[in-house]
Amino acid sequence: MHLSENQKTALRIVSGYVIIGAFWLIVFRYLLPAHYRLTTLFDVEGWTFIILTAVFIYKSIEIPLEKNAKIARALRHNEEKYRSLVEEINEVIFVIDQFGKITYISPAVYDLTGYQPKEMIGHLFLEYIHPQDEEIVVKAFNERLKSTSAPLQYRVQKRDGSYAWVRSLSKLFRDAKGNSGIRGVLMDITDLVEKDRALTQSEARWRSLVEQAPDYIITTDLHGKIEFVNRNFFSLPEQMVIGHFIYDLVPQEEMRKVYNAIQMVNAHGQTHRFEIQLTIDEQKRCYFIRVGPIQKAGQIVGLTFIATDITRRKKSEQELREYRAHLQNLVSDRTQKLKTANQELETYNRIFKRELQQLLNDLASALREMQASKAEFSGDGLKERFDDLNRRLENLLVEFEKTGPKDEIVH
Repeated sequence: MHLSENQKTALRIVSGYVIIGAFWLIVFRYLLPAHYRLTTLFDVEGWTFIILTAVFIYKSIEIPLEKNAKIARALRHNEEKYRSLVEEINEVIFVIDQFGKITYISPAVYDLTGYQPKEMIGHLFLEYIHPQDEEIVVKAFNERLKSTSAPLQYRVQKRDGSYAWVRSLSKLFRDAKGNSGIRGVLMDITDLVEKDRALTQSEARWRSLVEQAPDYIITTDLHGKIEFVNRNFFSLPEQMVIGHFIYDLVPQEEMRKVYNAIQMVNAHGQTHRFEIQLTIDEQKRCYFIRVGPIQKAGQIVGLTFIATDITRRKKSEQELREYRAHLQNLVSDRTQKLKTANQELETYNRIFKRELQQLLNDLASALREMQASKAEFSGDGLKERFDDLNRRLENLLVEFEKTGPKDEIVH
């Protein structure tokens, strides 16, 4: 039978006890004078007592020893488990004494800084802190020594001279000798800091762009309650607008358009557009409104209203329409006048042709008559006949110029 070390230890102790008990019985049974010797009955009882006592002592020793062994094995197992956990996690576990020296740091520090733990143990932790962060780190270290605990964010130096952003959480501890120190954990947050910085810069650019935009940009919840406005809404400061419903910013006759837009966007998730008129400083102004959804994880969580002032455009469009109507009227009037003038010209044309044809016919008749009997016409009679024809032609031209369209006549 295989005995454990604890059982062997208990057996050795009991064996020693039995040997001493047997020696005691031998001495008092056989070696002492007769009047001091033990009786036979006492001899049996003594051996029985020794054996029972040995069994009791064995069990009394073996059981606690076995329990202690189990506890020791459990402690070793837990120590190995937690040591393995500490050495394998990505976060850096560190221990600093009350003077600021590093007494322990986990192997994960190599991935963070490029230093091996043995290179850092024994050094002051301030040797690895960014100069601009030393003040806040020293202040936090002194506060931890006073039992306060709070997260801290700062930069640590890498072997290559660059810096990594870390977030630490530490607290006070005391060892068995009463010496105090700091134990804590470091987490690399360089990516988070850079993303947060990029997000901050993006938000700053976005806010600058939005605040300088000529349009009014308003965000609301799903019911139209205003959560953000990019600038003072006309004469109303932002503080007086935020928290109110967007219906409060429009006249009653335009509320139905706003309500319908909110319902449409919530129902379909698509941008809705409409125009409204607002009275600003006793002047009517026209705005083009675009209402769109604000989505997060595929769900509509709010609405965006973008109001563009189109008063000038509307006025220009109205003026353009009026100018076009005026031009159309002018063209129609001019066209009618041209039609009338053309009709008159055609009439005068016909009259002129008829009169001219008559005149030419008379002239041809006169010439034929002259040719037929030259003797019948004296010089004075022929001259009178030509003067009459010439007068009739001049009268015809004068009458035509006086009554016909002058710019249409080509001389």
